[in-house]
Amino acid sequence: MPARLGVPCLSLRPVDAANIDAVRALAPQAAQQGFIASNADSLAMAAGHAHMHARAIHAGEVLVGFALYAEPGPAGRQDTHVLYRLMIAAGSQGQGHGRRALDLLLADMRARGAARVALYYAPDNQLARQLYASAGFVETGIDPDGEMMAVRAPA
Repeated sequence: MPARLGVPCLSLRPVDAANIDAVRALAPQAAQQGFIASNADSLAMAAGHAHMHARAIHAGEVLVGFALYAEPGPAGRQDTHVLYRLMIAAGSQGQGHGRRALDLLLADMRARGAARVALYYAPDNQLARQLYASAGFVETGIDPDGEMMAVRAPA
């Protein structure tokens, strides 16, 4: 994503052997930890699924967050990608990284053929609700695991 004056360029990079330990160590603010699985748990989940894409979020050369999304698997809607995780580390929040990372993730999914993106979040997570609503996601209800589901076209 192009940098604004004084704001480092945000980029998504694959999680690999060179950055996996740093990605695992990232954490949201203490009050947010109940809203999202740890990066270590998310990476373990992704390791068993070839259709999942783990991304390190960088502002310039600084690691600021983590995202995980999946292309359609063998079951379910074949036009739908799922954003499983989007987290910005505690010390990097409040700088617009979450919204800019979401835009990059949607563009990446669109380039991979997504006609629809679904995501889930804790219903009490007001910051997530506001972020996703501002990006055009529409809540569709609570899933069997108690998480809010929201969807949108990635265009």
